[in-house]
Amino acid sequence: MQILYFSYVDLDTPSACQTHTLGILGGFAANGCQIDAVIPRPLVPLPHRESIRFHYLRTYHGGRRYLLREVLYSAGVLWSLCRQRHYDALYARDMDVFVGPRLCSQFFGIPLYLEVDDTPVEGTYPRLIRKAVELNLKLDYRRAAGLIVPSLPRCRIIHQRFGVPVEKIHLILNGTEELAPREIPTKAEARQHLGLPADSFCLGYLGVIYERYDFATMLTAMAQCLDAIPNLLFIIVGGGPSLEEVKHRAADLGLAERVVFTGFLPPEEFARVLPAMDVALMPLTKAAALEHGPIHTKMATYASFNLPVVTAGYSLEGYPEEVQSGVLLMPPEDAAALAAIILRLQQNPAEAVRLAQSLRRYVMNRLTWKAVAADILTVMEKSWKPLTAK
Repeated sequence: MQILYFSYVDLDTPSACQTHTLGILGGFAANGCQIDAVIPRPLVPLPHRESIRFHYLRTYHGGRRYLLREVLYSAGVLWSLCRQRHYDALYARDMDVFVGPRLCSQFFGIPLYLEVDDTPVEGTYPRLIRKAVELNLKLDYRRAAGLIVPSLPRCRIIHQRFGVPVEKIHLILNGTEELAPREIPTKAEARQHLGLPADSFCLGYLGVIYERYDFATMLTAMAQCLDAIPNLLFIIVGGGPSLEEVKHRAADLGLAERVVFTGFLPPEEFARVLPAMDVALMPLTKAAALEHGPIHTKMATYASFNLPVVTAGYSLEGYPEEVQSGVLLMPPEDAAALAAIILRLQQNPAEAVRLAQSLRRYVMNRLTWKAVAADILTVMEKSWKPLTAK
């Protein structure tokens, strides 16, 4: 299958945006697809793959200062490629204000598939502009042959708020790199790399540090566990706008010496750090849990490193059975409930191992990027009809 891919995200910060973009492109390639990828030009060259041709926009700057320019420029690049080559599908991620994929889909008759990987209307816009963005998304969703959505609440929002038929919305969870057990260092080796005591018990977090994630509850629960787990530590891998606030909160709770901040790490460095963790955390705040649900990007990465996963939410109903039985769910913003789960896993290591191994088996079978891309291609093939001529 010949795929034209578009995504306008930050590819220089080793966060979920970078990991997901490169992961799904690699997954399409692993399934035998040929891809033309239109993305912002990264500051560091991307890995070379024979079946992926990169076509670069200007470097991603963030914010909205250059957004109109990039909307027009990206539409021109996509249009030019569609005039030069035949594509079986057009796959676009994080659309918001971009119009190029829809226009190219309409004019050239290419089936359009949209991945809605975050809130449909991202960020805060002035009221009139927000209405225009919502209208643009409604036109995108109407044109799309299918929507790929990794969150159950977001599936409902798209159906109820934008009127998209449920049969066009496909719940496909985010993936991770395939990782053989022999590629994972031991816990002792990872802790030695970080300079941590071998007998410590380590909580862990991976990703961007910002207001969506409930660090207040995580740190409070940690403080509540100290009497029972005196060697308790917290490894935080990542960075972001709330980093200093989290550091101050840790200090206020007397935890400053127990929290290890590594900063952002490239994915190839995860294996040197994540195995040091005993419990992987990804609780959202109440508001974020309602909007995004309990399962998000981190779960598959955590599971690939054989870690038990704790998240916050109101229900796991509707997610795969293996996720429902393999992920520990706590009520949002409930520090006592999280502390109880931490103590339970520390006091019952066999249960922690069982949960981690069960979830890892599922992730390695169903949520590697190759497997995720295969599920997306199955959705595409249901509505794809080969075109012999333009």
